[in-house]
Amino acid sequence: MTSISKLLLGLAPAAFAVGAVLSPVSSHDARAQEIVKFATVDCEGDIVDCPYYAYTEIFNQVLEAGTSGRYTLQVFPNSQLGDLESLTEQTARGIIQMTAGQNAGQLAGYYPSIQIVEMPYTFPSLEVGRAVMQGEFGQDLSDAVAEASGIRIISWLPSAFRSFANNVRPIKTPKDMEGLKIRVQPVPIHLAMVEALGASATPIAWGELYNALQTGVVDGQENAPYVILLGHLEEVQKFYTLDNHLLNMPLVFINEEFYQGLSEEDREVFDRAARLATYSMLGIIAAKETQDLKKIADAGVEIYSPTPEEFQQFVEATREPVRKVLEEKVDAEWFDKLDAAIKNAQAEIGGTN
Repeated sequence: MTSISKLLLGLAPAAFAVGAVLSPVSSHDARAQEIVKFATVDCEGDIVDCPYYAYTEIFNQVLEAGTSGRYTLQVFPNSQLGDLESLTEQTARGIIQMTAGQNAGQLAGYYPSIQIVEMPYTFPSLEVGRAVMQGEFGQDLSDAVAEASGIRIISWLPSAFRSFANNVRPIKTPKDMEGLKIRVQPVPIHLAMVEALGASATPIAWGELYNALQTGVVDGQENAPYVILLGHLEEVQKFYTLDNHLLNMPLVFINEEFYQGLSEEDREVFDRAARLATYSMLGIIAAKETQDLKKIADAGVEIYSPTPEEFQQFVEATREPVRKVLEEKVDAEWFDKLDAAIKNAQAEIGGTN
């Protein structure tokens, strides 16, 4: 059994029948093997340090086993086919079938209401966030995005909370944000959040961020610990404040026309592959978060956790300005749906910040 298979068994033992999923492909369909192009901006070769590599490896094992080798992934890592924006467009147009790494806000141009999940300080815990996005609410939102855009979200990946890092000073309250230049993704909600906290929001592409921090084009950025290490940003940052303002929720999505063109049986295999890859990727990230924070600290970054009183200042500073922006872009029904989903998840599993 491969190391990937062992990892899958360890992280999601109850999610599948071992024999059905991991049995070797013994025969091939008479039809030619169909290549599913899957492009990312992530690295390859290490399932711990390259999370989407782990996702694609596990997805492909399940896919090939479940379709007797009729489908297989061809993975294009390291931005080989373009940046996140380009990969999104290529997937929507059917040039490639799948991509990963985009956050919900980056699909706002395709379906504006998806930005509801980008509201800061919304999810009280990682567990609640995962329950919401992998439950009925997440499925309803995926269906709405697919109908509007031709892109179907096949995996929501609530992986870790995003927090602010910078090179100027420790951030303990919103007052400490004043005057800082913070890199954000080109998402209206992110811009509104940073500006509500008194900083200057500067959209910069991921591939340009390291140099922008190194040369002082921006003072800081906001990312989860594993993302900071993925981009080696700990080398060019001095302070990291764990304010947990956004649940980092990258997506994996598939061209809707391709997906609907699959047989019912093959769609079920794709869905199962996505579920198992999701469980495993999130398990890897969760298992190493403490280690990730230690690596960031060992690199010389000063890490600070706000007190409850300080945390509340961030919440209050962003609530109204960001809500106002969202109400102009998001259908009202989604506010109620998200509130209800969070309350239900908290009631079932408990969830406090």
